[in-house]
Amino acid sequence: MKKTYVLDTNVLLIDSRAIYSMADNTVVVLGTVLQELDKLKIAPGETGFHAREAIRELESVRRLGDIVSGIPSSGGGTIKVEPDGVRAENLPLGYDISVPDNRIISACLSLQKQSADQPVILVSDDVSMRINAAACGLEVQAYKNAQSREVKLTEGIRQKKLTADQIDELYRDGTSALRSRTLKANDLVTAVNGQQSALTYYRNGALHLITPDMYGPAYGLKPLNAMQKYALWALMAPANEIPLVVMIGPAGTAKTILSLAAGLQQVRSKQYDKVFLSRPSGGSYEKIGFLPGDLQEKLSPLYASFYDNLEALLRTPAKSSNGQQKPKEKIASLIDDGTIEIGSLDFIRGRSLTNTYLICDEAQNATRSLIRDVITRAGQGTKVVLAGDPNQIDVPNLDSRSNGLSYAAEAMHGSDLCAVITFGAGQTVRSALSKEAVQRLKI
Repeated sequence: MKKTYVLDTNVLLIDSRAIYSMADNTVVVLGTVLQELDKLKIAPGETGFHAREAIRELESVRRLGDIVSGIPSSGGGTIKVEPDGVRAENLPLGYDISVPDNRIISACLSLQKQSADQPVILVSDDVSMRINAAACGLEVQAYKNAQSREVKLTEGIRQKKLTADQIDELYRDGTSALRSRTLKANDLVTAVNGQQSALTYYRNGALHLITPDMYGPAYGLKPLNAMQKYALWALMAPANEIPLVVMIGPAGTAKTILSLAAGLQQVRSKQYDKVFLSRPSGGSYEKIGFLPGDLQEKLSPLYASFYDNLEALLRTPAKSSNGQQKPKEKIASLIDDGTIEIGSLDFIRGRSLTNTYLICDEAQNATRSLIRDVITRAGQGTKVVLAGDPNQIDVPNLDSRSNGLSYAAEAMHGSDLCAVITFGAGQTVRSALSKEAVQRLKI
């Protein structure tokens, strides 16, 4: 049975081409959604960009005929705009018709009454909207094209039993052939034989030995466990070998400080020109626009985690007669001389970053399209590091499957050009309390 899919505004802000994604069914864009897109088209960053892109897509369809009556789509369905249907009497008492979400629900209910033979489904990535719409009698669903498959990455390190000859070969030649249907490129493996063990990674049908010179120390930071050794190996690998590193894990697993240490170490050794620090705003830029100061000062609250970790890396005794600088002074110097650049992830579109070590922290708060834009901004000699925890999302329209970090991990896992590192709760190193809290305080 063919269906009528009504797209919420947030769906078009996630995927401006969502109108083409419903195969041979009818896709409806409501007048309220058009008005919301019009208001958002001047919004800064990614929101404004996708609002404008969605409007352009609808305009390209409108040129083909009467968009209110419906325009045939390439998938055999129909794309149409419904400018009417908002009725206060459609809604239960207490639902204010002046609220845009309620206007969308009301118009959907009108469509439902008109289309008794064709189910009307509201597609929204706003959980609250789906609950309210369902309470009013609508069928609802999330936008499936914005969701990654369930990311089932193995936490920690896999283990493979090798023969004594294979272990000897691994230590002698640095590699040993291994057939595996489950291992993917750059997966971490502990090769074991009795009391012997070796930290390795898998690639091209073989295990490759990871030696201490491959993982540090980085800017004075030494790894505290095998997962950190693996992370530093991936982070320190040249950009022409592993240009993308995705690190997933709970708070306290040292994702941020490992990224910073590896980046600063490689800038010091002239492998990169600078470390570019960024994170998605989650809408925060609109709130800080009225704060005093230049862009650097406005962004400081958002980048406090970077400053905390930089201070830990740069901590020395207080400035004295020998001219040593305090950590904050060192950070200021690194920013002033261009070693570190702090920039807004939301405004990265249009840039081409070459010979740069780009760190995107809290990447779980980025949309799929923003993460795609970040990765595709990588020019020659640039390494991209994405870090975050899909279970700590601060953006209303994202969840553990629809966020950009999960999307990148699922899509890029298995590529020779990407290392996906998944820390477990047991790898928390921040403090005993932090480790205990991660394991016990589950939400």
